[in-house]
Amino acid sequence: MHEGNFETNGVIQIVMNREHKICYSNIEYRMTYDYLKELNILENLAVDLPIQYTSDNYFVNIDGFYITDQLYYIIVINPKNYKCCNCNKALIDTATGLYNRNYWEQMNSEFFCHPELKDISVILIDIDNLKKINDNYGHLAGDKAIEIVGQAIKRSIRKEDLGIRYGGDEFLVLLHKQGKKGLNKVIQRIEKEINKSTMEVNADIHVSAGIACSEYFDNLKEMIKTADKDLYKEKRTKQEEKRIEVNDLKNLKQNIEKMKNELDRKIPKDGSNASSKEVLKLSRELDRLIVKYLNNV
Repeated sequence: MHEGNFETNGVIQIVMNREHKICYSNIEYRMTYDYLKELNILENLAVDLPIQYTSDNYFVNIDGFYITDQLYYIIVINPKNYKCCNCNKALIDTATGLYNRNYWEQMNSEFFCHPELKDISVILIDIDNLKKINDNYGHLAGDKAIEIVGQAIKRSIRKEDLGIRYGGDEFLVLLHKQGKKGLNKVIQRIEKEINKSTMEVNADIHVSAGIACSEYFDNLKEMIKTADKDLYKEKRTKQEEKRIEVNDLKNLKQNIEKMKNELDRKIPKDGSNASSKEVLKLSRELDRLIVKYLNNV
């Protein structure tokens, strides 16, 4: 085995198609085939993906990804003495069960600039109110919110799609053969799954999402950049809607106070009779405003 190569380059990354043709490797192809043979990787391709196993002094992680109906195997080989003594922990985010940023950095190679990426779409998801959850309910609740969103993504995408915890409260999803309409349906499924689990943190969890389809772009980097812009456009829209809502509530509260003062003036302090119709009308209007206010706070 080529131990010297590990000392130089660390993790080995391989992308191979269904016919076992190597499409990308960060080491020489001859050495790549040696690793595939000596670590029994080809024999393990028949197993349901993803899989992780050990062979000799190496951890092997194998997953699949579809491009234009063609299955590609994504293979990552770690020596046991490199960075982490557990391949699963090195590549899987323990909080969510999704792939982690380490996996993404390893796989975000020149392979993802492949010209056949025309059938790949991207969703970026960000938790809007994680800071508020942390501040109001504690960081354990915040961690639970991250777990809920990650699990919602995992349950809402297909086996051939990739879900990645991209950052602290940001998630990246790579999908095969999904147009804008399909992407929006995936987002709706994710939001529905999140809403099912909000009782676990005793707080609503709100997310924003941005999308991009490869039919409009030449590479994945540009797609992610566009999805990121789309995400923050949605965030700004929500912030503006919230600002308008706050102003509306402020005006409603002022109207309630004004109506209350007017009602007080219509009821004589000396105990004499006031116009019952006028007082009743004001009282009903005051009740209506109060109910409206309570329904919006």
